Amino acid sequence: MKHKYKEFALIKSSDDAGTISGYFSTYDRIPDSYGDIVKAGAFKESLEKDWDGGKQIPFLWSHHMDSLGAFIGTAVADEDDKGLHFVATFDDTEEAQRVRSLYKDGRLKKFSFAFDVLENGLVTLDDGTKANELRKLKLYEISAVTVPANDTAEVVGVK
Repeated sequence: MKHKYKEFALIKSSDDAGTISGYFSTYDRIPDSYGDIVKAGAFKESLEKDWDGGKQIPFLWSHHMDSLGAFIGTAVADEDDKGLHFVATFDDTEEAQRVRSLYKDGRLKKFSFAFDVLENGLVTLDDGTKANELRKLKLYEISAVTVPANDTAEVVGVK
């Protein structure tokens, strides 16, 4: 009788797996590629209710919620005057460390997030542009992406 063996990847925990910080959403009133702007405070309820004050938010590769390999870390987020700032700790996996490397050498520079719109409305900006203002959002995850909807969602630092 032949036995079947399956290989498993070892996921290690390490204090040296690295971190990244940046903004995954900004309040600059510049419409993103979908014509949306995010109102300051739009994440407040979700951060408190869904993420224990902004802790343990999944950090994914390119919104792939259906693949365990796409979970590349865990983020903590807080709101400031510029937008939603976060610090994510990378997992000590091959996939996570590859993404970290791509950010460190500048080939990746932006972020995105998955959400549901709970409240929104049409607004006219100072320059006359019409935009969909996202006023209340339910946050699901933060993602490392090559092309963001919001081009001002940027890296602050990578370690």
